[in-house]
Amino acid sequence: MSITKTYSILFLARCCFCACNATKNKPLEIDFSQDSLSIVIRNIDPAGMNKIRNGELNDSLVQELVTVLEAPLETDTSGIQLPVQGKVLAGSDSLIFKPAEPFQRGRKYMVLTYMNSRFADLQSIIKSRTKFNMAPNQKVLWR
Repeated sequence: MSITKTYSILFLARCCFCACNATKNKPLEIDFSQDSLSIVIRNIDPAGMNKIRNGELNDSLVQELVTVLEAPLETDTSGIQLPVQGKVLAGSDSLIFKPAEPFQRGRKYMVLTYMNSRFADLQSIIKSRTKFNMAPNQKVLWR
């Protein structure tokens, strides 16, 4: 194997290690605010949060970062999860989803976000178990 090829492989491995190492990052925290009027997403990667705060993403892209779905009632036979209309706002270190209508007590809400999502971690790359699509972070909240 040539020296150039060896250095290329080492460089690629180092880039993957730096880009995919998540051991120092806290897991994404998704929960209702204290008054249950909004959903707060914390522990967002600082680089991504800076892009949002600095206006590098236009408003329509910021709105696409968080999706909230309302779970159907047990009596609803269609089983369709309906999207909750609302606005995504950037806080100092978090994203806040404010619904257009208040969350209903006794309902389940599924929150989906691609913030902090990764294609693979270092161990998956080494073991050749990388994903071909990016899965969103998700959490079901009970109001």
